Amino acid sequence: MTVRGVGLVVALAPLLTGAGLFQTRNGDVEKGNAAMAAGKAEDALAHYDKAVAKLPAEAGVHFDRGAALYALSRFDEAAQEFLRATDSADTALKAEAFRGLGNAHFKKEKFKEAVEAYKRALALRPDDQAAKRNLELALLKKKEEEKKKEQENKDKDNKDKQDDKDKKDDESKKDKDDKDKQDDKDKKDKQDKQDKDKKDDQKQGQDDKDKQNKQEQPQPKPAGEDKAQQLEALLKNLEGNPKDLEKERARLRAVRRGRPARDW
Repeated sequence: MTVRGVGLVVALAPLLTGAGLFQTRNGDVEKGNAAMAAGKAEDALAHYDKAVAKLPAEAGVHFDRGAALYALSRFDEAAQEFLRATDSADTALKAEAFRGLGNAHFKKEKFKEAVEAYKRALALRPDDQAAKRNLELALLKKKEEEKKKEQENKDKDNKDKQDDKDKKDDESKKDKDDKDKQDDKDKKDKQDKQDKDKKDDQKQGQDDKDKQNKQEQPQPKPAGEDKAQQLEALLKNLEGNPKDLEKERARLRAVRRGRPARDW
């Protein structure tokens, strides 16, 4: 029922295909294969769709449909069809399905998955030169991808470190600005306090001076106090001279006996 030998027309550099389309007496498969050979992938896909509807369990039909999708650059869908084809009991078809799956992953730049698929193909058919060549390409791309990712991670780490440094610098600058503002405020408050204390000291000094000047000025004495002092001084003088004292006493008696002056 299965015939090999028709070259797979979906070879896309740098990959090597080296695969043949599944052959069967099914009319839709045969028409699809003919369209693929003519480079008409769209027409081929239409025929394979009909064949899959009639033979859904046939791994070879899924393989052919995957080849048509691959030719149309519909790599995700092609990968699904090649994966279904790997269920084939035919070792050769199974190996080709894994190679096709690897090619589809490679085109989507899923190099890790491509490497695994090519290894599976070679495990089934070690002499598959196309699978070997494609595996080498996939490993190279995988290494480049890992190196690129490593560099991206390194650049990201450096950027994060720089961002952290810039953030710390900004915070330090802000702290310094805040400190400078606080220092300026403290300095101004201190100066204001010194000015106030100086004014208060000057005012207190003036008040003390005014008070002292006021104390030094002779205070007027009450009239009664001056008269009492004069009498006391007179009595002291008279006591010192008995004769004068006696005369003063006589004068005072005469004054008391005299008639009061008329006021009319």
